[in-house]
Amino acid sequence: MLDGRRVLIVEDEALVALELTEIVIGANGHAVGPARTNREALALIDIETIDVAILDLNLADGEATPTAESLIAKGVPVLICTGGVLPRAMRLMWPDLPMLRKPLNPDRLVEALGALCAEPAGLSRP
Repeated sequence: MLDGRRVLIVEDEALVALELTEIVIGANGHAVGPARTNREALALIDIETIDVAILDLNLADGEATPTAESLIAKGVPVLICTGGVLPRAMRLMWPDLPMLRKPLNPDRLVEALGALCAEPAGLSRP
């Protein structure tokens, strides 16, 4: 379970964002967002405390690289959730970035978020 962890949800598909929010809340987490764009996500990153983030790759305003860069620079663990593949540039920058494929299995999502929250800061994140 997420034990009150604050989870940023960055997803531009409304139904998927709602599903992610329900999964986080159901696992005793606090959903931050959802953000549909990099612009919205970056604004939330500046004003909210975030323990971990769920990040879709393709947002309404383009690829999610700016959001990933900001989160990773702040030491926030990122879980990529996408139906696509990790772009080459992101694979090169962050070869160990965890990723789950859509459609998501709620139990696997919660397990992955919990594992990321349990990691000591900076150990396995680039």
